[in-house]
Amino acid sequence: MNDYEFSQAYVESIVRGLRRTGHLDAIVAKLSPQAALLVKDPYSDTWQPAKVFEELGEVAGSIIGEASFEELTYGALKERFGPIVLPMLKSSLAASNRSPATILKKLNELVKVAMRGIEIVFQPEGTTAGILQVAYPRPVAPHVVKSWVGVMKFVFDSTTPGEVKRTYQSPEGGVVQVLVEWKAPEAPKA
Repeated sequence: MNDYEFSQAYVESIVRGLRRTGHLDAIVAKLSPQAALLVKDPYSDTWQPAKVFEELGEVAGSIIGEASFEELTYGALKERFGPIVLPMLKSSLAASNRSPATILKKLNELVKVAMRGIEIVFQPEGTTAGILQVAYPRPVAPHVVKSWVGVMKFVFDSTTPGEVKRTYQSPEGGVVQVLVEWKAPEAPKA
């Protein structure tokens, strides 16, 4: 595999979200034939090419806006993968007082249900902050950073409230970093 890929389930969840916006026809009208086919049949392959999916995200973001696209990625994660991922983390989250670091440290393995061909590393900075770094096999479109902001919103909603302090995309475009910070988790009640 020379590129990274998305699972058909994740692609379908994004397409479903775009359909709900009421702008899917306008988005499809601006897509290449290959990307339009992806929208028509996200289940055509188990893994879908990132370049085509990035095109879909870029066109969608230009039509519905970056903030709406960020919300859409968040909703897709929550709806499609929350029921899969959160039960797997239940005991770890309880033991860590619902610290976001619990999920962030395991994110490289967790995202494999939705993406493959990327490398994720979380570097804690103290007990309530850190840097999430995502390395791609090639430069990625700038809107990809917004997808990671949506991922972080899902993490914070599932754990302890926090925020994205800053995002960064390397000059060559193949590395995305997200600086995050959250409230100190409350001590368990006796």
